[in-house]
Amino acid sequence: MKNLLLQPAIRQKIDRRVDKILRDLGSPEPPLRLEEVRELLRLHVSFYQTDNDGLMQRAIHNLVMAGKQILARPCILLDVVRKRGIKALVVPDRKRILIDETLHKAKHRWAEGHETIHTILEWHEPVLHGDNEVTMKQSCLDKVEAEANYGSGQLLFLRERFAAEALDSAPSVELVKGLAKSFKNTHARTLWRLVETAGRQRPMLGVMHYHPAARFSSDKNDPSNPCRHFIRSDAFASMFSATTELAVFRSISDYIEPKKGGPVGGDTVLLVDDNGAPHEFSFETFNFGHECLTLAVHLRTAALVVGAGGTALVR
Repeated sequence: MKNLLLQPAIRQKIDRRVDKILRDLGSPEPPLRLEEVRELLRLHVSFYQTDNDGLMQRAIHNLVMAGKQILARPCILLDVVRKRGIKALVVPDRKRILIDETLHKAKHRWAEGHETIHTILEWHEPVLHGDNEVTMKQSCLDKVEAEANYGSGQLLFLRERFAAEALDSAPSVELVKGLAKSFKNTHARTLWRLVETAGRQRPMLGVMHYHPAARFSSDKNDPSNPCRHFIRSDAFASMFSATTELAVFRSISDYIEPKKGGPVGGDTVLLVDDNGAPHEFSFETFNFGHECLTLAVHLRTAALVVGAGGTALVR
């Protein structure tokens, strides 16, 4: 699934709101203490269980969703949560964030950050209140979620503090692991943030996928859509818009080693840009057990020579 890239103007609006929060917190050191954010914004966090109707109904009985009908039948929202697999949501009238207790604890931090961003972006309010004209449009929902994800990354990774540390070293999986520990976020979200930050001018890719070897893969793997997330940097999306997820995954499959965990290989891979020019990328894959993360970083344009035998690449 390709990431949705936001317009610069939208990013700037979100950045300003996140900057204000961080200033009001006194420019904190990593990792960000979310309890301080909650206190500042007067937010509360509680948990729900999709198999506990009573708990869920008590938690969301004032939430308007799909019209006034939800006020009479709170279980409608429970049905939506179950069918869509929603793991966290925000009840704006009560300034309460609800997180599914079954969500892995390592992901609670991101879920809370994501829902916090929803509460500070005023143009998200119609969606949070179940505006039928808005919520019926999937493209609008996708954009709102992308904005909340972007803002959560800016908040949890402390904006320019992360940028300074990320840009101070060459991009690598080891850098991702170190930054994830410093900022107390998952490796997947740290990879996303690194590509987003270091890839403004340099083409970069982050890919979240299962191991292609059946013995090390997952029953959740979809061979027709093997990239769970296909994270393009701004520069990559601009120059390599025609590059497909399947083509990239085939390149990964060509070098990946049949290992259960740890580093599982890397290679220099040729990708062709939208003008037909080949480029060399450094690919590196790490198997974290539950999934693999691949980082691809642009190295150079591959030179072409034309001779009697035709065109050839000079590596």
